Amino acid sequence: MHALTHMINYYNNAVNEDIYFSVARSLLENLDQLPGGNIYDWAQICCVSPSTISRFCQKLGYKSFQEFKLELSNAIRNYNMLNRYVSINQISTYGSEESAYLSALSAIVDDFVKKIDQNKLNEMADIIYSHKNIRIYTNGIYMHETNLQTNLLLSGHTARIIASPVMQIKDASSICEDTAVILTLPNVHEKTLSLELLQILQQKKACILLLTNSTCSVYLKYAFCAFCFDGSMTQIDDFYFTIFLSMLSITYRNKYLN
Repeated sequence: MHALTHMINYYNNAVNEDIYFSVARSLLENLDQLPGGNIYDWAQICCVSPSTISRFCQKLGYKSFQEFKLELSNAIRNYNMLNRYVSINQISTYGSEESAYLSALSAIVDDFVKKIDQNKLNEMADIIYSHKNIRIYTNGIYMHETNLQTNLLLSGHTARIIASPVMQIKDASSICEDTAVILTLPNVHEKTLSLELLQILQQKKACILLLTNSTCSVYLKYAFCAFCFDGSMTQIDDFYFTIFLSMLSITYRNKYLN
Protein backbone atom coordinates (compact mmCIF):
# COMPACT_ATOMS: atom_id res chain seq x y z
CA MET A 1 0.00 0.00 0.00
CA HIS A 2 1.50 3.34 -1.02
CA ALA A 3 1.21 6.73 0.70
CA LEU A 4 -1.78 7.85 -1.35
CA THR A 5 -3.72 4.75 -0.34
CA HIS A 6 -2.70 5.31 3.31
CA MET A 7 -4.25 8.76 3.22
CA ILE A 8 -7.38 7.60 1.39
CA ASN A 9 -7.92 4.81 3.94
CA TYR A 10 -7.55 7.30 6.78
CA TYR A 11 -10.02 9.66 5.10
CA ASN A 12 -12.54 6.84 4.61
CA ASN A 13 -12.37 5.72 8.25
CA ALA A 14 -11.77 8.91 10.24
CA VAL A 15 -14.42 10.73 12.25
CA ASN A 16 -15.78 13.71 10.31
CA GLU A 17 -15.25 16.10 13.23
CA ASP A 18 -11.57 15.14 13.49
CA ILE A 19 -9.25 17.94 12.34
CA TYR A 20 -7.07 15.36 10.59
CA PHE A 21 -10.10 14.21 8.59
CA SER A 22 -10.37 17.79 7.35
CA VAL A 23 -6.64 17.81 6.51
CA ALA A 24 -6.93 14.54 4.57
CA ARG A 25 -9.96 15.81 2.66
CA SER A 26 -8.25 19.09 1.71
CA LEU A 27 -5.08 17.32 0.59
CA LEU A 28 -7.04 14.78 -1.48
CA GLU A 29 -8.94 17.62 -3.14
CA ASN A 30 -5.66 19.33 -4.10
CA LEU A 31 -3.36 16.44 -5.04
CA ASP A 32 -1.94 18.29 -8.04
CA GLN A 33 -0.50 21.00 -5.77
CA LEU A 34 1.20 18.72 -3.24
CA PRO A 35 4.39 17.48 -4.96
CA GLY A 36 5.66 21.03 -5.54
CA GLY A 37 4.57 22.44 -2.20
CA ASN A 38 6.31 22.74 1.17
CA ILE A 39 4.79 22.30 4.62
CA TYR A 40 3.62 25.93 4.67
CA ASP A 41 1.88 25.51 1.32
CA TRP A 42 0.13 22.39 2.58
CA ALA A 43 -0.91 24.20 5.76
CA GLN A 44 -2.39 27.02 3.69
CA ILE A 45 -4.32 24.55 1.52
CA CYS A 46 -5.78 22.94 4.65
CA CYS A 47 -6.25 26.16 6.66
CA VAL A 48 -4.25 24.73 9.57
CA SER A 49 -0.84 25.31 11.13
CA PRO A 50 2.35 23.65 9.82
CA SER A 51 2.58 21.74 13.11
CA THR A 52 -0.84 20.19 12.40
CA ILE A 53 0.44 19.02 9.00
CA SER A 54 3.48 17.52 10.72
CA ARG A 55 1.30 15.69 13.25
CA PHE A 56 -0.96 14.45 10.45
CA CYS A 57 2.04 12.89 8.67
CA GLN A 58 3.07 11.18 11.91
CA LYS A 59 -0.50 9.99 12.43
CA LEU A 60 -0.24 8.16 9.10
CA GLY A 61 2.94 6.47 10.30
CA TYR A 62 5.63 8.67 8.74
CA LYS A 63 8.49 10.10 10.74
CA SER A 64 8.35 13.55 9.17
CA PHE A 65 6.58 15.75 6.66
CA GLN A 66 9.45 15.32 4.21
CA GLU A 67 9.21 11.51 4.36
CA PHE A 68 5.46 11.56 3.72
CA LYS A 69 5.73 14.18 0.98
CA LEU A 70 8.39 12.11 -0.83
CA GLU A 71 6.31 8.92 -0.64
CA LEU A 72 3.10 10.72 -1.64
CA SER A 73 4.76 12.55 -4.52
CA ASN A 74 6.14 9.27 -5.86
CA ALA A 75 2.69 7.68 -5.54
CA ILE A 76 1.06 10.54 -7.46
CA ARG A 77 3.68 10.64 -10.21
CA ASN A 78 3.68 6.86 -10.64
CA TYR A 79 -0.03 6.31 -10.14
CA ASN A 80 -0.63 4.78 -13.56
CA MET A 81 2.01 2.16 -12.80
CA LEU A 82 1.16 1.54 -9.14
CA ASN A 83 -2.56 1.22 -9.78
CA ARG A 84 -2.23 -1.07 -12.80
CA TYR A 85 -4.05 -4.39 -12.65
CA VAL A 86 -1.86 -5.98 -15.31
CA SER A 87 1.54 -5.19 -16.76
CA ILE A 88 2.07 -3.09 -19.89
CA ASN A 89 3.50 -6.13 -21.67
CA GLN A 90 0.29 -8.07 -21.03
CA ILE A 91 -1.80 -5.21 -22.39
CA SER A 92 0.23 -5.09 -25.60
CA THR A 93 -0.14 -8.86 -26.00
CA TYR A 94 -3.92 -8.92 -25.62
CA GLY A 95 -4.75 -5.59 -27.24
CA SER A 96 -6.59 -4.01 -24.31
CA GLU A 97 -6.29 -3.79 -20.55
CA GLU A 98 -9.73 -5.38 -20.12
CA SER A 99 -8.81 -8.45 -22.18
CA ALA A 100 -5.44 -8.74 -20.47
CA TYR A 101 -7.14 -8.52 -17.05
CA LEU A 102 -9.62 -11.32 -17.80
CA SER A 103 -6.83 -13.50 -19.18
CA ALA A 104 -4.73 -12.83 -16.07
CA LEU A 105 -7.62 -13.86 -13.78
CA SER A 106 -8.03 -17.12 -15.67
CA ALA A 107 -4.28 -17.77 -15.51
CA ILE A 108 -4.23 -17.11 -11.75
CA VAL A 109 -6.87 -19.74 -11.06
CA ASP A 110 -5.08 -22.29 -13.25
CA ASP A 111 -1.74 -21.50 -11.65
CA PHE A 112 -3.18 -21.58 -8.13
CA VAL A 113 -4.65 -25.05 -8.69
CA LYS A 114 -1.17 -26.28 -9.63
CA LYS A 115 0.64 -24.58 -6.75
CA ILE A 116 -1.69 -24.88 -3.80
CA ASP A 117 -0.51 -27.32 -1.18
CA GLN A 118 -3.21 -28.78 1.05
CA ASN A 119 -0.55 -29.70 3.59
CA LYS A 120 0.39 -26.02 3.84
CA LEU A 121 -3.25 -25.09 4.41
CA ASN A 122 -3.59 -27.77 7.08
CA GLU A 123 -0.40 -26.57 8.77
CA MET A 124 -1.60 -22.96 8.89
CA ALA A 125 -5.05 -23.98 10.12
CA ASP A 126 -3.47 -26.00 12.94
CA ILE A 127 -1.15 -23.14 13.91
CA ILE A 128 -4.07 -20.72 14.02
CA TYR A 129 -6.17 -23.08 16.11
CA SER A 130 -3.34 -23.54 18.62
CA HIS A 131 -3.26 -19.79 19.40
CA LYS A 132 -5.98 -18.10 21.42
CA ASN A 133 -5.49 -14.63 19.96
CA ILE A 134 -5.50 -14.03 16.22
CA ARG A 135 -4.77 -10.89 14.23
CA ILE A 136 -5.36 -10.55 10.50
CA TYR A 137 -3.27 -7.69 9.13
CA THR A 138 -4.44 -7.04 5.60
CA ASN A 139 -3.01 -4.73 2.97
CA GLY A 140 -5.92 -2.34 2.88
CA ILE A 141 -8.40 -4.24 0.73
CA TYR A 142 -10.12 -7.20 2.33
CA MET A 143 -12.95 -9.39 1.12
CA HIS A 144 -12.72 -12.92 2.45
CA GLU A 145 -10.77 -12.15 5.61
CA THR A 146 -14.10 -11.53 7.34
CA ASN A 147 -15.22 -15.10 6.63
CA LEU A 148 -12.02 -16.39 8.24
CA GLN A 149 -12.50 -14.02 11.18
CA THR A 150 -16.05 -15.33 11.70
CA ASN A 151 -14.82 -18.94 11.70
CA LEU A 152 -12.22 -18.04 14.32
CA LEU A 153 -14.74 -16.25 16.54
CA LEU A 154 -17.16 -19.17 16.34
CA SER A 155 -14.41 -21.56 17.43
CA GLY A 156 -13.72 -19.53 20.58
CA HIS A 157 -10.78 -17.39 19.46
CA THR A 158 -10.36 -13.66 19.66
CA ALA A 159 -9.84 -12.35 16.14
CA ARG A 160 -9.53 -8.88 14.68
CA ILE A 161 -8.86 -7.51 11.19
CA ILE A 162 -6.68 -4.40 10.95
CA ALA A 163 -6.06 -2.74 7.58
CA SER A 164 -4.20 0.48 8.44
CA PRO A 165 -0.40 0.04 8.65
CA VAL A 166 -0.26 2.65 11.41
CA MET A 167 -2.90 0.82 13.45
CA GLN A 168 -1.15 -2.49 12.76
CA ILE A 169 2.07 -1.14 14.25
CA LYS A 170 0.18 0.26 17.24
CA ASP A 171 -1.68 -3.01 17.76
CA ALA A 172 1.47 -5.11 17.36
CA SER A 173 3.11 -3.19 20.19
CA SER A 174 0.38 -4.34 22.61
CA ILE A 175 -0.27 -7.97 21.64
CA CYS A 176 0.44 -10.83 24.00
CA GLU A 177 2.85 -13.69 23.32
CA ASP A 178 0.14 -16.22 22.49
CA THR A 179 -0.85 -14.42 19.28
CA ALA A 180 -0.79 -15.64 15.70
CA VAL A 181 -0.70 -12.91 13.06
CA ILE A 182 -1.86 -13.60 9.52
CA LEU A 183 -0.04 -10.92 7.57
CA THR A 184 -0.74 -10.09 3.93
CA LEU A 185 2.31 -8.18 2.77
CA PRO A 186 2.82 -7.52 -0.95
CA ASN A 187 6.42 -6.85 -1.87
CA VAL A 188 5.46 -3.44 -3.28
CA HIS A 189 4.62 -2.11 0.19
CA GLU A 190 6.72 0.70 1.59
CA LYS A 191 9.54 -1.16 3.27
CA THR A 192 10.00 1.24 6.19
CA LEU A 193 6.60 0.54 7.72
CA SER A 194 6.62 -3.14 6.79
CA LEU A 195 9.99 -3.86 8.40
CA GLU A 196 9.06 -1.89 11.52
CA LEU A 197 5.89 -3.98 11.86
CA LEU A 198 7.72 -7.28 11.40
CA GLN A 199 10.43 -6.34 13.86
CA ILE A 200 7.84 -5.44 16.51
CA LEU A 201 6.01 -8.74 15.95
CA GLN A 202 9.29 -10.60 16.24
CA GLN A 203 10.11 -8.82 19.50
CA LYS A 204 6.66 -9.73 20.81
CA LYS A 205 7.30 -13.38 19.86
CA ALA A 206 4.17 -13.45 17.73
CA CYS A 207 3.67 -16.38 15.38
CA ILE A 208 3.79 -14.77 11.93
CA LEU A 209 1.92 -16.45 9.07
CA LEU A 210 3.05 -14.49 6.05
CA LEU A 211 1.42 -14.12 2.64
CA THR A 212 3.60 -12.37 0.07
CA ASN A 213 4.01 -12.12 -3.68
CA SER A 214 7.72 -12.81 -3.96
CA THR A 215 9.59 -16.04 -3.31
CA CYS A 216 12.67 -13.87 -2.66
CA SER A 217 10.93 -11.46 -0.28
CA VAL A 218 13.10 -9.93 2.44
CA TYR A 219 10.14 -10.48 4.78
CA LEU A 220 10.25 -14.29 4.65
CA LYS A 221 12.93 -14.58 7.33
CA TYR A 222 10.46 -13.22 9.89
CA ALA A 223 7.77 -15.81 9.15
CA PHE A 224 7.07 -18.98 11.09
CA CYS A 225 5.04 -20.22 8.12
CA ALA A 226 4.51 -18.59 4.72
CA PHE A 227 2.59 -18.74 1.47
CA CYS A 228 4.53 -16.98 -1.27
CA PHE A 229 4.45 -16.80 -5.04
CA ASP A 230 6.19 -14.81 -7.75
CA GLY A 231 3.57 -12.24 -8.63
CA SER A 232 3.40 -9.50 -11.21
CA MET A 233 3.71 -6.74 -8.56
CA THR A 234 0.38 -5.35 -9.75
CA GLN A 235 -3.07 -5.33 -8.16
CA ILE A 236 -3.83 -8.64 -9.83
CA ASP A 237 -1.71 -10.25 -7.10
CA ASP A 238 -4.47 -9.43 -4.62
CA PHE A 239 -6.51 -12.24 -6.17
CA TYR A 240 -3.83 -14.76 -5.17
CA PHE A 241 -4.16 -13.56 -1.59
CA THR A 242 -7.96 -13.66 -1.77
CA ILE A 243 -8.03 -17.21 -3.12
CA PHE A 244 -5.52 -18.42 -0.54
CA LEU A 245 -7.40 -16.82 2.36
CA SER A 246 -10.64 -18.34 1.10
CA MET A 247 -9.00 -21.78 0.93
CA LEU A 248 -7.53 -21.31 4.42
CA SER A 249 -10.95 -20.31 5.75
CA ILE A 250 -12.52 -23.42 4.17
CA THR A 251 -9.80 -25.69 5.55
CA TYR A 252 -10.09 -24.20 9.04
CA ARG A 253 -13.88 -24.48 9.05
CA ASN A 254 -13.81 -28.10 7.88
CA LYS A 255 -11.23 -29.07 10.51
CA TYR A 256 -12.49 -27.17 13.54
CA LEU A 257 -16.12 -26.17 13.02
CA ASN A 258 -17.89 -28.83 10.93
